[in-house]
Amino acid sequence: MMKQNLVYATCFALGLSSGAKADPAFGVGLTYIFGGDVAFGVRVFSDDRPEQGALALGLDYKFLAKSWRPNVGAAYLDEDFYADFSVGLDLTTQELDFGIGAGAALNVQNVPSSGGPTPGATDPSGPL
Repeated sequence: MMKQNLVYATCFALGLSSGAKADPAFGVGLTYIFGGDVAFGVRVFSDDRPEQGALALGLDYKFLAKSWRPNVGAAYLDEDFYADFSVGLDLTTQELDFGIGAGAALNVQNVPSSGGPTPGATDPSGPL
């Protein structure tokens, strides 16, 4: 019961802290659970800026244990993938576990490259 309250309190705090600062990003991927299980899950990230860290809130399905695993963690977002470390609660055994995962990142901001002018901008060095 104590572990479950800790996870709920952490999820609540994560929800409050990610309010108005940035738009969220989303992810779908696989997680290796330390102890030998593998899970498929979805993530919501606290920020949508690429090449930065973000808080993650997720829900995994553990294949071997055949159970659900809500989790919180820290993630690194790139433009099209993420990597994360999470702490989750196995809802069947009511035990905390740790995992490391990776997957596709969705709704991440595209950062324009610094290689040239932005679309629609005029190049003053070009022909007249």
